Amino acid sequence: MEVVQYKCPNCGADLEFKSESQDFGCKFCDSGFSSEQLAEIYPQKERHKLEKTEPVKTAEEWEQEAAFAEYSSLYNCPSCGAAVVTESNTSATRCFYCYSPVILTGRLSGEYKPSKVIPFKVSKSEVEQKLKEYCRKRRFLPSDFKSGARLSDITAIYIPYWISDCETGGRITAKCKKLRTWRSGNYEYTETKEYIAVRDGEMSFNGIPHDASAKADDTLMECIEPYNYKDAADFKMSYLSGYLAEKYDVTKEQVYPRVKERAVKSATNIMRQTITGYSSVSITQNTIDVTDNKWGHFLMPVWFLSYSYKNKTHYFAVNGQTGKFTGNLPVVWGKVALAIAAASLVADTIIALIMMAT
Repeated sequence: MEVVQYKCPNCGADLEFKSESQDFGCKFCDSGFSSEQLAEIYPQKERHKLEKTEPVKTAEEWEQEAAFAEYSSLYNCPSCGAAVVTESNTSATRCFYCYSPVILTGRLSGEYKPSKVIPFKVSKSEVEQKLKEYCRKRRFLPSDFKSGARLSDITAIYIPYWISDCETGGRITAKCKKLRTWRSGNYEYTETKEYIAVRDGEMSFNGIPHDASAKADDTLMECIEPYNYKDAADFKMSYLSGYLAEKYDVTKEQVYPRVKERAVKSATNIMRQTITGYSSVSITQNTIDVTDNKWGHFLMPVWFLSYSYKNKTHYFAVNGQTGKFTGNLPVVWGKVALAIAAASLVADTIIALIMMAT
């Protein structure tokens, strides 16, 4: 497997994709290049081995591979010659010695080659600012978590995704009630009428995403949705320069149950919204199913921050396109206890003052 880097044609320094300008920049001579220009300058890098098919593993083989650390691989950095150790699914990284961006071309070849990539739009400085503002309002976080050094540890990574276009069809049946209440003299009367409502039809859902990385938390990834597919570009290796990236290790078959669940739930909700004018609606039967499904393979931009506190790892994720963020933040319960104690002391003092005044 060959290791490639993108160098500035003017000075020979490393080129990296810049989220601010949406082009590839050199931080030494300040040159800038579009993806089309890089494809013309380095055509062999874009074509190299991308058409060669790497064997696709079964779900059982993925599980076996994840269980053994010896599946990591060793490569040499083209810039300084240092050894670059990567996990088996890493397709883009940095050299730990010279910090040069390194792309492992064969990792995204054949079946593993994405069809589209959504480039980063949110810069690291913007993400750090968002996190600082968010943490400033949270009093019970660990002190070092809110430090600039800790927040600067956030990492940009392209996460592999399966994108599904689904056709759904079926029927829902609902029991509906209409209530009418009135008073006559000293009595209140309630009239209840029951109806059966039926809705059936077919619906299409395009672009249902699901991450294809076993290491990524599925709930966390869903929380930073949606992505705007209008920004999706045809995949080029150059987009990975300066970022981490992974190839998929979760198959379409593994994510299909969740994709199907989301499609059926959306179709059910849309049909349910057409049943109006009743006091209550309860769905009693649902036969909606996915009738057809087509897949795409994208790389999505995500900023990641992990933090270990009291033997538990907390994760924070930011959508690298929209800036939407989520996470499970650590809480220092000692600070919570002190705050409760302080509040209780203030309350006792106020009560005492009131009693003295009376």
